[in-house]
Parts: sequence; C-alpha cells; structure tokens
Amino acid sequence: MAKYTAASVETSLPKAQAGFKERAIAVKAAHNSTKQTIKADPMTSDLAKRDKLEALTNDTRSQLDAIKAEQLSYEASLRSSLESQLRGNQPADANSVLLRRDAADRVRRIQDKQEAQDVLNDALANGDESMAHAIGTRARNSAWLDVADVYQAAYPDTADTASALSFVEANTSGGAYNLSNSATYSSPLD
Repeated sequence: MAKYTAASVETSLPKAQAGFKERAIAVKAAHNSTKQTIKADPMTSDLAKRDKLEALTNDTRSQLDAIKAEQLSYEASLRSSLESQLRGNQPADANSVLLRRDAADRVRRIQDKQEAQDVLNDALANGDESMAHAIGTRARNSAWLDVADVYQAAYPDTADTASALSFVEANTSGGAYNLSNSATYSSPLD
C-alpha cells in the first residue's frame, strides 16, 4: 500500500475528479454530435430516428453511470486507504480486536466533546492506545477539532494522514460536491 501524504492527495484527488468530469463532458459532446447526425439524416423515417435517439440516450446514460461509478469507487478506495493508514498496523489477535471493539463501543456513548477530551486525556495518561485511537477517530468524524488536535499532538505521525483524510472528506461530500456530480452526470438535454 502506497503511503499518502496531504500534499499528494491535494494534488491527485482534484486531478482525478477533473479527469472523470472531462470524460463525462466528452460523452455528452459525442451524444450531441450523434443526435444531430441522426436528426439530420433525410433517409431515416421519424419512427427509426426516435428509436435511434432512444438507443443513443440509453447508451449515453449507461456510459455516464459507469464513469460516475468509477469516480465513486476511486474516492471510496482513497478514503479507505487513508483510514487504514491512519489506524496503522493493528494486531489481529483476539484480545487486541476485543480491546478495539470495546473502546469503539465506549466512545460511541460519548455525548459531547468535553467528555471526549476528558476520556482522551485519561487514555493518554494511562497509555491506552486503543481508546485514544477510538476517540481520535470519533473526534475527527464529529468535528470536535480541539479533541482531534490533542489526539494529533499525542500521535504526530497521524497528523499528515488526518489532514489528507480531511481533504478527501471535504472534497467528496457536501452540497457543492453533490451539485457538481449531478450536473456532470446528468443526461444531456434534448
């Protein structure tokens, strides 16, 4: 598994997203060109033109769906790789798995960032890495920035990966992202 840095992700993600968008634009341009050719053909009946246009629309829709699925797969894979990199190599023995699961279960019951801060401080003071990692993950997912900063200060090797993961999450979710994808992968206008 390649090690990602914030700088590499900040360069590669927008470039990949732009590539997917360019491919979708090319599919739409080809659709429009073919549509004009079909409509302009004087040797084809209106019924045949309608059938050809319907087949063209279906083909274009499937191509756009395939590109969108490829983009979503790329983004999910990148996010998954960064999350694995953030967690690091974790022992797979039964006791370690049980400790991580119990820590995650306990952290899910934390209601606010002050409680999370207190539990993180206790975990760091007692050397409980499983609990600290669980709280760090919850803090990042819940936007408890103060708690996430304390976690990153305690585990500085995770700071760059957390920054990269934050960049991915910010650029693969939200209203602007959804609007952009809707426009990019919408069917061409007739």
